[in-house]
Amino acid sequence: MDTDAGNPMILSRIRKYFGATEVLSGIDLTIPQGSVLALLGPSGCGKTTLLRLIAGFDPPDEGRIAFGGRVMASPTVFVPPERRGIGYVPQEGTLFPHLTVEGNIRFGLPRQAGRRERVEEVLALTGLSGLGRRYPHELSGGQQQRVALARALAPGPSLVLLDEPFNALDLDLRRSMCEEVARVLRQTGTTTVLVTHDPGEAFAVSDQLAVMQSGRIMQCARPEQVYWQPASAAVARLTGPAIFLPGRSRADGTASCALGELPRHPDSPCPEGPASVLVRPEQVQWTSDGPGVPARVDYRSFRGDHTLIGVDLGNLCLDLRVPSLSAPQLGAEGRLRVLGACMAYPEP
Repeated sequence: MDTDAGNPMILSRIRKYFGATEVLSGIDLTIPQGSVLALLGPSGCGKTTLLRLIAGFDPPDEGRIAFGGRVMASPTVFVPPERRGIGYVPQEGTLFPHLTVEGNIRFGLPRQAGRRERVEEVLALTGLSGLGRRYPHELSGGQQQRVALARALAPGPSLVLLDEPFNALDLDLRRSMCEEVARVLRQTGTTTVLVTHDPGEAFAVSDQLAVMQSGRIMQCARPEQVYWQPASAAVARLTGPAIFLPGRSRADGTASCALGELPRHPDSPCPEGPASVLVRPEQVQWTSDGPGVPARVDYRSFRGDHTLIGVDLGNLCLDLRVPSLSAPQLGAEGRLRVLGACMAYPEP
């Protein structure tokens, strides 16, 4: 993907109030042109409110929004949504039931030469060729969301906003659809902002991942960095399964806990002193012998491709997910070792 960092979308010190309640608290974001940013967070954290401000559906109470150097919103400027060059795909595709697929896509296009060619182009781009004469009720849920995307792309926007558009689909289809949509948007070089509460969806498609909580951006970085080096314990919990153990962070770059002496990421918020030590469950490996801390399997639940086991370390029990083909039996004794580095956070 070829992004142009010289024409980013920039949000500076964005605040929004509903009555006396502050729902966005000083948001700062820079989104390179042509990239995909995922906004991840729990319901009520302000994701959709922020998306509505970017779209121009609502004005910010404070701060500045600029697209490629052009100010869209500030204390003295407000550009309405129809003049921002955006495509918007809401949670429900909101297709017009009385219009065909082609009719829905043509709806936002100006009446000029080339409309039919543009409709055919976006139908092919979104994998809908041959379905132009169907009505929404004749399509699957995934196909309806493709039509909503095609309609958003038809005018050739420089920015597309996706507000949890695949929520109504089952998990596997949702994630595959999201990845396919991101591929299409990258083909067009369109800057994209995706709102989601699904970490797997956010990790799969984003170039940058912004984790939100209580109206604030807790961390914004590459997905790999957010997952393996979360800026706080709260970010770690929002982005996937996490094991927190009481321990101590040391100045020599290690951390000690019930799983032993572990290498520590150098940017851990707690470089030295009492700490809450984080490892992801997949970092913890069971072995029948060799290095590691002794453990015993006290619980076992077969789940097909993986097995859940509960292991007893003497004064601590951990729940782990291991591949079924190598899962230990109930009552087995072995050792646990940790792969990679841990994070250490100040004790609450």
